[in-house]
Amino acid sequence: MPSRSPPSGRYHRVMASPARPRFDLLVLTASDARQAGIYERTVGRLVRQGSIAARNLLVVPDPGGRRVGSGGATLEAAIRAAEWLVADRGREAARGTDIEALFAARRVLVVHSGGESRRLPAFAAVGKVLMPLEAHGSRGGPRTMLEAIVESMAETPCDPTGQFAIATGDALVDLDGVDLAGTGVVGVAQLDSLERGSRHGVFVADPDGGVRDMLQKPSADEARAAGAICRGRRLLVDTGVLSLDPAGIARWLAAAGVQRRGTRLTVAAAGLLAGVRSGETGPVELYHEVLKAIPADVPAADFNRVVGGPASGPRRQRLGRWRRGVRGMPFSVRIARGKPFLHPGTTREYLDIVARPATPVVLGSTTRTTAVVGTGSGVGGVVIESSELDGLMPTLRGRNLVVGVPALREIDLDLQPGECVFMLPILDRADRAAWFAVAHHEHDDFKTTVAAGGTLGAAPIQSHPVASWIAAGFEAHATSLRELPLWTAGRPTDALRHALAVLRGTARAGRGRWSLAEALGRVDVDRLLAHRDAGEREHVEQHAAAAVAKDRDLPIEAIAATLPPDVAARVADAVAAFAPSLETGERARLLAAASRLDRRSGRDDGLPRMREALAWVGEQVAGPVAVADDTRAACVLPDQAVWCASPVRIDLAGGWSDTPPVCVDLGGAVVNAAVLLHGKQPLQAVAKLLDEPKIVVHSVDLGASRTFTRTEELLAPADPSDWTTLPRMALRLAGVTPMDPATPLATRLESLGGGLVLTLYSAVPKGSGLGTSSILGATVLACLDRLFADRLDRDAVVERTSVLEQLMTTRGGWQDQVGGVFGGIKIARTEPGPSQRPKVESIHPPPGFIEELQARSVLLFSGEKRLARDILEKVVGRYLAREPEAVRIVHALKDGAEAMVDAIRTADFDAFADRLAEYWTLKRSFDPAATNARIDAIADTHRRDLAAWELPGAGGGGFLMLLARDASAAMRIRRRVDRTPPNPLARRFPLEIDPDGLRVTVL
Repeated sequence: MPSRSPPSGRYHRVMASPARPRFDLLVLTASDARQAGIYERTVGRLVRQGSIAARNLLVVPDPGGRRVGSGGATLEAAIRAAEWLVADRGREAARGTDIEALFAARRVLVVHSGGESRRLPAFAAVGKVLMPLEAHGSRGGPRTMLEAIVESMAETPCDPTGQFAIATGDALVDLDGVDLAGTGVVGVAQLDSLERGSRHGVFVADPDGGVRDMLQKPSADEARAAGAICRGRRLLVDTGVLSLDPAGIARWLAAAGVQRRGTRLTVAAAGLLAGVRSGETGPVELYHEVLKAIPADVPAADFNRVVGGPASGPRRQRLGRWRRGVRGMPFSVRIARGKPFLHPGTTREYLDIVARPATPVVLGSTTRTTAVVGTGSGVGGVVIESSELDGLMPTLRGRNLVVGVPALREIDLDLQPGECVFMLPILDRADRAAWFAVAHHEHDDFKTTVAAGGTLGAAPIQSHPVASWIAAGFEAHATSLRELPLWTAGRPTDALRHALAVLRGTARAGRGRWSLAEALGRVDVDRLLAHRDAGEREHVEQHAAAAVAKDRDLPIEAIAATLPPDVAARVADAVAAFAPSLETGERARLLAAASRLDRRSGRDDGLPRMREALAWVGEQVAGPVAVADDTRAACVLPDQAVWCASPVRIDLAGGWSDTPPVCVDLGGAVVNAAVLLHGKQPLQAVAKLLDEPKIVVHSVDLGASRTFTRTEELLAPADPSDWTTLPRMALRLAGVTPMDPATPLATRLESLGGGLVLTLYSAVPKGSGLGTSSILGATVLACLDRLFADRLDRDAVVERTSVLEQLMTTRGGWQDQVGGVFGGIKIARTEPGPSQRPKVESIHPPPGFIEELQARSVLLFSGEKRLARDILEKVVGRYLAREPEAVRIVHALKDGAEAMVDAIRTADFDAFADRLAEYWTLKRSFDPAATNARIDAIADTHRRDLAAWELPGAGGGGFLMLLARDASAAMRIRRRVDRTPPNPLARRFPLEIDPDGLRVTVL
């Protein structure tokens, strides 16, 4: 067996080649004969080309065209594989061979196609196994789910006596380090959370890996009662991967009623397989019913409860015979410790896995990236598959999935965030060639019934405008979006235009509407495959040419709109080539310029070079700040705890001028105020020494904990989506974590004086815009610093929090931590240069100003989480590109901060309101996404009573700061909000200025 290849990207990638292990037979199940025909043509070609790690293909549709479940499909696939092996050996050679011997020394893989993809409808016609996962497969075309699954399974060690393996076509498992060799049945699980286990199957196993039970989507209580919870409150979550040795699959077939008679395999009439074929048993599930029958510890009553049906019914009787045949056979589970398995089961999940944040992913399409980027505004999260969009120049605004669109000329394809479209070539009711189109939102599925809350456009169907013209009498309890006759078939432009109108609620009722279910039954397979093949050929040609220049960067967006795209690309490369030879600040500027040139070139949206530029800016900011000594001992007693608490902040003027590289080039000036929420400091951190040599971090608000015992765990790369990134980076900066990866954590903790428990708590609504993350980081750093020193240096905490932001790759400015660490209203200023330690000056207004400000202000949580995407790249990119308007805004922000200081010191409320309004105008000019129609509508409700308003921070959601004309107007706003809040999550808070800021206590 050759050595395993390491994982690549987000899942295990193994390039297929004749030298690599292959299955003797790939059995692909299909939901019906139509889908089976598609697989035989498409997958058969891939097998013949050597692109799939299997020598032969057998496609097995569900018997009778009915849904037989994964268990029924597995048994049908097993007997069909056995029949194929008989034919492959030759009937005479196989005459005296029993079933176990048929499978000996052979590798067979069954992949369940998943049937019709109802929650990912764009791939319903071809099936989930053919959905592409990335642009570059082993053959130059897109890499499909099936290729990835088969290649990963083929590379996994197994029993040399033979293997019958099973995998589900909608999950991709990282099998690095897993050995499937074993007697009987071997399952594969991953240790995962209770929450994820509640959505999948779960193994109950003894310490040696012997399986004692199988649970299906258990609640936490059910898992606990069954003894399924492992250490760390995790479950053995079923990945869908199974492996049987020849004796194991022979026993399964015998238990299902299969018998060997000469060269023929027969099926006993009373057996389970006969019941599956006749439909008597209904769907039989592999990962629950079939497997639950095996462990001897499972009581008959538990098994019968899962099976359901009357005791004397054919389902119970046939599955009872199955249980008697397989009960007690060897059954063990292995743990895959790699990345969590990928499960693109819904449109949203597919986009999460396949899409990229910066550039559209074009898969098997004649579409070139320029066709999308040329007019798209924010194309992150876009996937285009088997589509011809060059003539459309579409505008795709993010989180869009476009599948199967033919060449069109008479329509502007402008998709809003989350909107998706797919098209199918069909034969209409008169058997004429036509096109069928569906538009939906990424959160819609075509499985949930209307009565159960099925959605269209992410809104309940029952409240959608189409509800008024759906044919009367449809059964809401049994009808999903798949069955509703909403769409049309005909000319492709007409079908697509109507589909978009349906989604957006502007379509009119009419006759001749089609449901997706009907369209799928009339798919023109020849035209569908011809369309997909043409796109893939173009895709391969594009990437084959790109492979010649593989050492060059991927194409991105550009800066100079006057340059032709091909010239902009060459200029971008030339500009970027200068960057490494320059000092850090100039590198960032040139890389940002190259980013803009890339955007113009049409190769990509420019974010890779922009992020590289920001990384250089971060290095420039972090460079002058030394990491704390990692040999220091704690100065607190073992039974003491360090408790720190901080307020949030409201910025009143100057924000964005504190963000590198703006502040590095020009210096920054920001006015903000420390604010309590309901009289409390909502951000807290507590540190306490431990007797054991470990570091434990808790997040109270997330209800999460993690224990670290190894240095390399703490030094793992930053991941902004991982809540432990903040405490890990803070521990590194504070000198708690050894800087040398080779130093054992236990050694460092011994010199520290013990292990450590660090607890974080944030009682702030998510996406608040109040500087929560940065201030929490500052609070944690202060808490850790106090472990080592009696005196706290607030300026140092602010400076090192900026470094923390760079380590976390969030790369924010310094005003948030200034706002929380220092109390009251203040202005913070920095001079140009890489060392950005703000000088904080308290602003002392005349008596009564603070009281009046609090009386006239309403702090209103909008109920909307901040949704701005890539805001830092957009705003900083404008400045780095030296856009005249951006440079003007930066200077105006700094001037506005100084003007706001004057207004506060003189208690000039009219000037204060003017400066606040001006500040909000500047922020919106810098980034139009700082507000949206819903936020504006909230403010408009109170327009007559407002003197000014803003969204703190970068905007895009979170809190509104409403400054009323007087105290009476503020009271009217409060009553109005209490009486009719803008949404269920919206709520108001009093504006309470915190005079103290960060508080540090040793208990």
